[in-house]
Amino acid sequence: MALNIPKRDSAGIASIINLPDTSIELLIKALIIAPSLVNADEMAKYISSDVSSISLGQLTTIIDTLYSIYHFREFSGVSSSRFLDDLIDGITASSHPELDSKDIESSSLRARFEKLLNIDTLKIISKAARLQSDGERLYCSSKILSDIRPVFSEDPTARPVGAVITHTLKITHHVGKDLEEFHVVLDSYELEVLKDVIIRACVKDETLRALMKEANLTDLGL
Repeated sequence: MALNIPKRDSAGIASIINLPDTSIELLIKALIIAPSLVNADEMAKYISSDVSSISLGQLTTIIDTLYSIYHFREFSGVSSSRFLDDLIDGITASSHPELDSKDIESSSLRARFEKLLNIDTLKIISKAARLQSDGERLYCSSKILSDIRPVFSEDPTARPVGAVITHTLKITHHVGKDLEEFHVVLDSYELEVLKDVIIRACVKDETLRALMKEANLTDLGL
Protein backbone atom coordinates (compact mmCIF):
# COMPACT_ATOMS: atom_id res chain seq x y z
CA MET A 1 0.00 0.00 0.00
CA ALA A 2 1.46 3.35 -1.04
CA LEU A 3 2.31 5.64 1.86
CA ASN A 4 0.66 9.04 2.02
CA ILE A 5 3.65 11.37 1.84
CA PRO A 6 3.11 14.36 4.18
CA LYS A 7 3.52 17.77 2.57
CA ARG A 8 6.15 18.71 5.16
CA ASP A 9 8.42 15.87 3.96
CA SER A 10 8.06 16.43 0.21
CA ALA A 11 10.89 18.99 -0.01
CA GLY A 12 13.28 16.73 1.89
CA ILE A 13 12.43 13.73 -0.29
CA ALA A 14 12.87 15.83 -3.43
CA SER A 15 16.31 16.90 -2.20
CA ILE A 16 17.26 13.28 -1.54
CA ILE A 17 16.14 12.32 -5.07
CA ASN A 18 18.06 15.14 -6.75
CA LEU A 19 21.35 14.86 -4.84
CA PRO A 20 24.25 13.32 -6.75
CA ASP A 21 25.45 9.86 -5.64
CA THR A 22 28.65 11.31 -4.17
CA SER A 23 26.69 13.60 -1.82
CA ILE A 24 24.42 10.74 -0.76
CA GLU A 25 27.43 8.57 0.05
CA LEU A 26 29.03 11.35 2.09
CA LEU A 27 25.73 11.88 3.92
CA ILE A 28 25.44 8.20 4.79
CA LYS A 29 29.06 8.00 6.00
CA ALA A 30 28.61 11.11 8.16
CA LEU A 31 25.41 9.76 9.77
CA ILE A 32 26.99 6.35 10.44
CA ILE A 33 29.78 7.83 12.56
CA ALA A 34 27.68 10.60 14.14
CA PRO A 35 26.50 10.37 17.76
CA SER A 36 22.83 9.70 18.46
CA LEU A 37 21.57 13.28 18.45
CA VAL A 38 17.81 13.36 18.99
CA ASN A 39 17.33 16.83 17.54
CA ALA A 40 17.43 16.88 13.73
CA ASP A 41 18.78 20.45 13.58
CA GLU A 42 21.64 19.54 15.90
CA MET A 43 22.44 16.48 13.79
CA ALA A 44 22.52 18.58 10.62
CA LYS A 45 24.90 21.10 12.20
CA TYR A 46 27.09 18.31 13.56
CA ILE A 47 27.64 16.58 10.20
CA SER A 48 27.56 19.71 8.00
CA SER A 49 31.35 19.93 7.71
CA ASP A 50 31.47 16.33 6.44
CA VAL A 51 28.92 17.01 3.68
CA SER A 52 29.97 20.46 2.52
CA SER A 53 28.45 19.81 -0.91
CA ILE A 54 25.02 20.21 0.73
CA SER A 55 24.03 23.59 2.16
CA LEU A 56 23.10 23.65 5.83
CA GLY A 57 19.53 24.65 5.02
CA GLN A 58 19.04 21.79 2.59
CA LEU A 59 20.85 19.37 4.90
CA THR A 60 18.57 20.32 7.80
CA THR A 61 15.50 19.66 5.63
CA ILE A 62 16.89 16.27 4.56
CA ILE A 63 17.78 15.16 8.10
CA ASP A 64 14.39 16.27 9.42
CA THR A 65 12.72 14.21 6.68
CA LEU A 66 14.87 11.16 7.41
CA TYR A 67 14.00 11.38 11.11
CA SER A 68 10.32 11.56 10.18
CA ILE A 69 10.55 8.52 7.90
CA TYR A 70 12.51 6.49 10.46
CA HIS A 71 10.00 7.29 13.19
CA PHE A 72 7.08 6.43 10.95
CA ARG A 73 8.65 3.10 10.04
CA GLU A 74 9.33 2.32 13.72
CA PHE A 75 5.68 2.86 14.60
CA SER A 76 4.27 1.21 11.44
CA GLY A 77 4.73 -2.37 12.63
CA VAL A 78 5.62 -3.67 9.15
CA SER A 79 8.87 -5.18 7.91
CA SER A 80 11.63 -2.90 6.61
CA SER A 81 11.25 -4.35 3.11
CA ARG A 82 7.49 -3.83 3.05
CA PHE A 83 7.85 -0.29 4.38
CA LEU A 84 10.43 0.53 1.73
CA ASP A 85 8.12 -0.72 -1.01
CA ASP A 86 5.24 1.34 0.36
CA LEU A 87 7.47 4.42 0.66
CA ILE A 88 8.65 4.22 -2.96
CA ASP A 89 5.08 3.66 -4.15
CA GLY A 90 4.00 6.68 -2.14
CA ILE A 91 6.73 8.87 -3.60
CA THR A 92 6.01 7.90 -7.20
CA ALA A 93 2.27 8.37 -6.69
CA SER A 94 2.56 11.66 -4.79
CA SER A 95 0.81 14.73 -6.16
CA HIS A 96 3.03 17.22 -4.31
CA PRO A 97 4.57 19.68 -6.82
CA GLU A 98 8.07 19.02 -5.46
CA LEU A 99 7.72 15.37 -6.44
CA ASP A 100 5.89 15.79 -9.74
CA SER A 101 8.91 15.70 -12.02
CA LYS A 102 11.11 12.81 -10.95
CA ASP A 103 13.93 11.97 -13.34
CA ILE A 104 14.99 8.87 -11.45
CA GLU A 105 13.80 5.31 -11.93
CA SER A 106 11.97 3.46 -9.15
CA SER A 107 14.75 0.86 -8.88
CA SER A 108 17.40 3.55 -8.39
CA LEU A 109 15.14 5.41 -5.98
CA ARG A 110 14.59 2.23 -3.97
CA ALA A 111 18.31 1.49 -3.82
CA ARG A 112 19.02 5.00 -2.56
CA PHE A 113 16.41 4.91 0.21
CA GLU A 114 17.40 1.36 1.13
CA LYS A 115 20.85 2.68 2.04
CA LEU A 116 19.49 5.77 3.79
CA LEU A 117 17.09 3.70 5.89
CA ASN A 118 19.74 1.28 7.09
CA ILE A 119 21.77 3.59 9.35
CA ASP A 120 22.14 2.28 12.90
CA THR A 121 22.42 5.77 14.41
CA LEU A 122 18.97 6.75 13.15
CA LYS A 123 17.52 3.33 13.97
CA ILE A 124 18.52 3.81 17.61
CA ILE A 125 16.99 7.30 17.74
CA SER A 126 13.67 6.11 16.29
CA LYS A 127 13.58 3.08 18.59
CA ALA A 128 14.15 5.35 21.60
CA ALA A 129 11.23 7.53 20.47
CA ARG A 130 8.96 4.48 20.28
CA LEU A 131 10.00 3.22 23.72
CA GLN A 132 9.46 6.64 25.28
CA SER A 133 5.92 6.81 23.91
CA ASP A 134 5.00 3.17 24.46
CA GLY A 135 1.78 3.44 26.44
CA GLU A 136 -1.98 3.33 26.12
CA ARG A 137 -2.37 7.08 26.61
CA LEU A 138 0.16 9.74 25.67
CA TYR A 139 0.15 13.17 27.30
CA CYS A 140 -0.65 16.11 25.03
CA SER A 141 -1.43 19.14 27.19
CA SER A 142 -2.95 20.21 30.49
CA LYS A 143 -4.63 23.15 32.15
CA ILE A 144 -5.92 23.94 35.65
CA LEU A 145 -9.14 25.95 35.82
CA SER A 146 -9.67 27.68 39.17
CA ASP A 147 -13.00 29.11 40.21
CA ILE A 148 -15.21 30.10 43.13
CA ARG A 149 -18.42 28.13 43.58
CA PRO A 150 -21.10 29.90 45.61
CA VAL A 151 -23.00 27.99 48.29
CA PHE A 152 -26.72 28.88 48.49
CA SER A 153 -29.12 28.29 51.32
CA GLU A 154 -32.49 26.63 50.77
CA ASP A 155 -33.75 29.89 49.28
CA PRO A 156 -32.04 30.30 45.88
CA THR A 157 -33.21 33.91 45.65
CA ALA A 158 -31.15 34.89 48.70
CA ARG A 159 -27.51 35.90 48.42
CA PRO A 160 -25.06 32.98 48.75
CA VAL A 161 -24.10 32.21 52.35
CA GLY A 162 -20.55 31.30 51.36
CA ALA A 163 -18.34 29.85 48.65
CA VAL A 164 -15.71 27.22 47.99
CA ILE A 165 -12.62 27.33 45.78
CA THR A 166 -12.12 24.49 43.31
CA HIS A 167 -9.36 23.66 40.85
CA THR A 168 -10.20 21.51 37.84
CA LEU A 169 -7.26 19.69 36.28
CA LYS A 170 -7.88 19.18 32.57
CA ILE A 171 -5.56 16.70 30.83
CA THR A 172 -5.65 16.18 27.07
CA HIS A 173 -4.08 12.97 25.82
CA HIS A 174 -3.71 10.78 22.75
CA VAL A 175 -5.35 7.36 22.49
CA GLY A 176 -4.09 5.93 19.22
CA LYS A 177 -4.95 8.55 16.61
CA ASP A 178 -7.71 10.10 18.74
CA LEU A 179 -7.43 13.04 21.10
CA GLU A 180 -9.33 12.74 24.37
CA GLU A 181 -9.47 14.58 27.68
CA PHE A 182 -10.57 14.08 31.25
CA HIS A 183 -11.18 16.43 34.18
CA VAL A 184 -10.30 15.98 37.85
CA VAL A 185 -11.58 18.36 40.55
CA LEU A 186 -9.08 19.27 43.28
CA ASP A 187 -9.37 21.24 46.48
CA SER A 188 -6.51 23.37 47.85
CA TYR A 189 -5.00 20.50 49.85
CA GLU A 190 -5.11 18.11 46.89
CA LEU A 191 -3.51 20.77 44.72
CA GLU A 192 -0.57 20.89 47.14
CA VAL A 193 -0.36 17.08 47.15
CA LEU A 194 -0.26 17.05 43.35
CA LYS A 195 2.47 19.69 43.38
CA ASP A 196 4.56 17.59 45.78
CA VAL A 197 4.10 14.51 43.57
CA ILE A 198 5.29 16.44 40.50
CA ILE A 199 8.27 17.92 42.36
CA ARG A 200 9.24 14.44 43.56
CA ALA A 201 9.01 13.12 39.99
CA CYS A 202 11.26 15.95 38.78
CA VAL A 203 13.85 15.09 41.44
CA LYS A 204 13.72 11.42 40.43
CA ASP A 205 14.19 12.48 36.81
CA GLU A 206 17.39 14.34 37.76
CA THR A 207 18.61 11.34 39.77
CA LEU A 208 18.03 8.97 36.87
CA ARG A 209 19.77 11.30 34.44
CA ALA A 210 22.79 11.44 36.75
CA LEU A 211 22.76 7.63 36.92
CA MET A 212 22.65 7.41 33.12
CA LYS A 213 25.60 9.79 32.91
CA GLU A 214 27.59 7.71 35.39
CA ALA A 215 26.81 4.58 33.37
CA ASN A 216 27.84 6.36 30.16
CA LEU A 217 24.37 5.90 28.66
CA THR A 218 23.39 8.41 25.99
CA ASP A 219 20.20 10.31 26.80
CA LEU A 220 17.96 9.57 23.80
CA GLY A 221 14.82 11.10 25.29
CA LEU A 222 12.94 13.96 23.69
